[in-house]
Amino acid sequence: MDKTEKIIDMIEHPERYSEDELRSLLIDDAEGRDTYETICYLNAAMQAEAKPRRHKPLLSLIQNKAAAIAIAVCLISGLAYATVRIVRPAEQSQQQTETTSAADTQRPARDMQPAIRDIESAPAVRTYENASLFQIVNDLANAYDVKVTYLSDKAKELRLYYKLDTNKPMEKIIEELNSFEKINIKINGDTLEVE
Repeated sequence: MDKTEKIIDMIEHPERYSEDELRSLLIDDAEGRDTYETICYLNAAMQAEAKPRRHKPLLSLIQNKAAAIAIAVCLISGLAYATVRIVRPAEQSQQQTETTSAADTQRPARDMQPAIRDIESAPAVRTYENASLFQIVNDLANAYDVKVTYLSDKAKELRLYYKLDTNKPMEKIIEELNSFEKINIKINGDTLEVE
């Protein structure tokens, strides 16, 4: 029996050989080790080819495409809805600030708590994105029923991102706004002074 046949027999019937015989032919002998590795690779390749390949049925592919289309439609609908919900309140607020002046919205202070009518008509938390300080402070003044005096026209034009929570005390909100650079708001009785 030549070396290759002996290695094949060792692979098929290892119980017929002692440990020393297996080690000497399959591990210690370089040619025997190479032959053993080649046979192992061939066996693995033949077993892989013997397994049937599974193709996805056409129905499964159609279902995947339909699911992808449904997800895309839901995503686009959600984006459109979110856009409408964001744009409309901003347009309404802008129209409101254009039609009413700061003098029209001035009222006496009532313990620096939000006015009851504003809590019912406006959300307690409002997010401003790239909004003017004029708009934010006027909404704040309306919520807390105070007057606003602008000492600088530049302050009205400042733009910022801010989350106004009228559940907080007005002093806390003023403190937060004053933490922005170039903003200085003071409470003087029932009037907010914006520098």
